[in-house]
Amino acid sequence: MQFSKLGLCQNLQQALKKNAYFTPTPIQEKVIPLILQNHDILVKAQTGSGKTASFVLPILEHLAKNTKKEKAKKKVLVLTPTRELTIQVAQTFTTFYEFLPVKQKVISIIGGERIGNQIYKTQQDSDILVATSERFLDVLNKKQTNLKNLEFFVLDEADKMFDFGFAEELDNILKAIPKKRQNLLFSATYPLKM
Repeated sequence: MQFSKLGLCQNLQQALKKNAYFTPTPIQEKVIPLILQNHDILVKAQTGSGKTASFVLPILEHLAKNTKKEKAKKKVLVLTPTRELTIQVAQTFTTFYEFLPVKQKVISIIGGERIGNQIYKTQQDSDILVATSERFLDVLNKKQTNLKNLEFFVLDEADKMFDFGFAEELDNILKAIPKKRQNLLFSATYPLKM
């Protein structure tokens, strides 16, 4: 199967070709259509299976349907367990939106930076927020972030987050985001805590 068969727009297909993505991985082939059909998903996928593109591409497809340039609203929240993965996911969004008519503003929130700078970043206009779970909770606890327009909530490598004691904090995040949203959870294992 080719990416062209998965229902992605020509602009995303152009970015895929430019970055030498020609054939979807098995996880991308299964997950992309489900996300495009607005399903919540729980995916068990090992590192290196192509899971990041499997949620980035359909999210960008959804956002690309709004061709009007409007003030950015935080529509996507992706939480990861590490700085490195946060940076990688944010870069993947940036790589694939290159040819979209309306660029999506992506910000990343990671530890190791001053909390004041992180809060300032979350207050700026952005469409996509990618953050380490721990630092996002720090920012969220300051009550300076508006997530009322959130459409997608992604937990990437959720098993690692739960191993780090994230289960107790998840309730606080769920209370801060709209009840109506699409939930995408990716994990290498299915931990008992979930």
